[in-house]
Amino acid sequence: MYDILQTKTVLYVEDDATVRNNIKEILGEFFKKVVTAESGEDGWLKYKKEKIHLAIVDIELPGFNGLELIRKIRSENKDLPIVVVSAYTKTDYLLESVELKLDKYIVKPLTSRKLYELLMKLESEFSENNLINLPKGAVIDTLKSTVTFNNQSHPLTYKELQMLKVLAEKGAITYEELYNFWSERPTDNAIRSFVKQLRKKLPEGILKVRSKIGYVLEGN
Repeated sequence: MYDILQTKTVLYVEDDATVRNNIKEILGEFFKKVVTAESGEDGWLKYKKEKIHLAIVDIELPGFNGLELIRKIRSENKDLPIVVVSAYTKTDYLLESVELKLDKYIVKPLTSRKLYELLMKLESEFSENNLINLPKGAVIDTLKSTVTFNNQSHPLTYKELQMLKVLAEKGAITYEELYNFWSERPTDNAIRSFVKQLRKKLPEGILKVRSKIGYVLEGN
């Protein structure tokens, strides 16, 4: 349980040192890395410096407040999961939080029960985000680097996973895009051998070659 959270880095912004240290200790049991900040400015600097996968932000902070920090983060990253923690339940705060596309709004105090409930929801949401659907019921799990169909799971190499992600997003991949997965330009035989092995892990007929183009997904 919490396998996905253990691959993530969380930014926790709270100005109360006692609360910050207590929550950091709990978060440290679930996340790969916990980055803490004590103010809006500090939170922004830490966000710019680290690769953050989730932010938990108190609204009332010294300097610019939590909502201002979130607004700056949103100017660069519209998809980062952000959780607000606040003692305030006033409508204006709630409305502004909605406008900033926050994932959760938790009213203080941030108890252990509330935190564990939050972590369970985040684990579930991150799990769903790791799944990519392909034609004929095949599903890629980008975290586990597997593709599954007909209740059978097959491990993917790094190159195979990257190729399938491009195909899932665009429906096709050019030869030039495929060549980029190798440090040196592969031979045609190497490409054919690579694709042949990948086809063994996919439903029959979904990966097709297109002359002078590359490969396409079919079968939706």
